[in-house]
Amino acid sequence: MLERHTELIERLLRDSLTRTSEFNQGWSFTNDGTLYFSVWDEDGNTFFAWSERQPGTAASVYTDNDTVTAYLLTMELGAKRAMALHFDVPRFPERLEQLHPSWVADKTPWPPTLLYHRIDDPSVRFYSNSSSDAVPITHAMQYDLEDLLKKYMA
Repeated sequence: MLERHTELIERLLRDSLTRTSEFNQGWSFTNDGTLYFSVWDEDGNTFFAWSERQPGTAASVYTDNDTVTAYLLTMELGAKRAMALHFDVPRFPERLEQLHPSWVADKTPWPPTLLYHRIDDPSVRFYSNSSSDAVPITHAMQYDLEDLLKKYMA
């Protein structure tokens, strides 16, 4: 699925200081060699991990949905871009009780992982073990992707 987002990734990284390296048959991104965002495909899912000092495979979000992947890449690489180029980015709620009302978080057999999905289209879904990673996605997805992208392209 990641190969479908190469153009988006290149657009977000253009003119930024974010360094990219191959990692776990995917990519890892960092501005300073301290904070890493890693993404890779495995078994039809795209996995996302955040780590310090080196890329990591402890994914806190994964999805089989291309739309969710595009939004999450936009938010995370856009945030790295903003950090490198010193501009503000949109801030979204992070607590589970602030979940966007068009979304639901269902329990799974793997606590603390929850399945987040749109009420009107359950195929738009992702799994996460962290509400602070998951809830912002539900709010960001209320924007048109191109409009959200513009917020990260100052």
